Amino acid sequence: MATIQQTFRNGKDGPIYVSVEPWPECFELESGEELTLIWDGPATGDVIKTDFINDRELVVWPNGEIDPIKYLIDGEDAQERSWIFKHK
Repeated sequence: MATIQQTFRNGKDGPIYVSVEPWPECFELESGEELTLIWDGPATGDVIKTDFINDRELVVWPNGEIDPIKYLIDGEDAQERSWIFKHK
């Protein structure tokens, strides 16, 4: 396993939403903010898959040892900024 770091930047003029599956942890990013994910990923192959729901919603699936995964927004711990969707 290799330590993987992937950053998503909001370049839009309003908020965007990033859902990190399979948990899912969800983050709202204001304009200009960056969400960074750090985890132990595979040495080869895809380390992350992404799916755009629309122009403001992104769903990502990290690959590898994703428990634990570290979340940062603009370099600061982002765990307090996340919420967990409850599927019915």
